[in-house]
Amino acid sequence: MRKIKYLTFFIAVLMCVSCAGNKKINDMKEFINETIRCTEVFIMQISESVNENDAVSTIEAFGKSIIMLEEKSSAIKKKYPDIDSWFDEPPAELEYDLDKLHVAEKKFKDALKSDKVRQLRKDNNVQTAFMNLINELERVKFFQ
Repeated sequence: MRKIKYLTFFIAVLMCVSCAGNKKINDMKEFINETIRCTEVFIMQISESVNENDAVSTIEAFGKSIIMLEEKSSAIKKKYPDIDSWFDEPPAELEYDLDKLHVAEKKFKDALKSDKVRQLRKDNNVQTAFMNLINELERVKFFQ
């Protein structure tokens, strides 16, 4: 009877550890996928901008989204301080999501180089919005 109690306790501990690890992975996956969605929305909206005002609104909304993501990353870092080691060696469970993030980053860079965005950047208000976005991005510190 005593062995069953110890076995039950041991299984319960393993399940708790496993669930905690899965929660951490799931929180990171959620953050990565939210970052991807934010990037994809920006790409779509900047590509569909009809005029400079649309572009400025899109750029400003993207900046606000980045600030919100920074806050979420800080909360994740506070909740799981040991994730620092993941930046050099991410868990295998995150590889697929990180690959999707890299694809989104490439699409983001390509969108900024597009003829449409080059044309929009000729406007002073769009230039100012991009400069403000660059300044915000330089201040943002994810997972700190």
